[in-house]
Amino acid sequence: MIFDINAYVGPYPFRALRTRTAAELVAHLDRNGIRRALVSSLPAVFYRDTHRGNEELWAEVAPFRARLVPVATVNPKYPGWERDLAEAVERWPARAVTLVPEHHGYTLEEPAGQAALRRIEAAGVPLLLTQRFEDRRQRHAWDRAEDLKVTSVYAAAQAFPRLRFVLSNWAGLDGAKLAEAGLRGRVLIDFARMQVLFREEVPKLIAALGVEAIAFGSHTPFDYIGGSLVKLANLDALGAAELERVAWRNAVEFLRIEA
Repeated sequence: MIFDINAYVGPYPFRALRTRTAAELVAHLDRNGIRRALVSSLPAVFYRDTHRGNEELWAEVAPFRARLVPVATVNPKYPGWERDLAEAVERWPARAVTLVPEHHGYTLEEPAGQAALRRIEAAGVPLLLTQRFEDRRQRHAWDRAEDLKVTSVYAAAQAFPRLRFVLSNWAGLDGAKLAEAGLRGRVLIDFARMQVLFREEVPKLIAALGVEAIAFGSHTPFDYIGGSLVKLANLDALGAAELERVAWRNAVEFLRIEA
């Protein structure tokens, strides 16, 4: 089985994507041999009221609950976000919460970001942070969001020692610095933008953080799934049990859901 922790549902305002609905995403996953996926809402990033995107996502994935695991998006700059977070985590329940500070106009270090981190830590669910959706070199002129800086992750990890992190679509991570920030055993990282060969970014992260810190991710439908499948195959130096952990078991255990 393969569990993809880096997938999205919904339209994107700056580019036509190959899949937009949950049904289209599931069919796309089937064609590529992916059994399950952790799914975030793209409209939730761009709606004025983020929680409307969460509600749409929850309804959209309902027929595919055995396949798609929804993520709640929170905007701490919008009134009533605490109520939205509580509903998503306690009532639905969402298995992770994502913040997109570069799109919503705040930083993790300022009061709005700190308040959100505190609430998410108290809720006991992982925080999903995506470094970027698109390469800056090919973005629309109105897409002003910058890449999320890893220094924000270090600071958040140190300030909130019980908070667990899912790092989605990141590149250039330093395993030693992540461990120094206290993230060993508290982080799950997908390899959608990392190299297994050449710079050996994934093997280096495994050496610093343990194989339990790495998971399969494709960043679909922005990117092709095939590239990540090749990366998984190129981790053949791992034993069968460790390869299984990267393919799906780490995701299931970290998100605390049934296999």
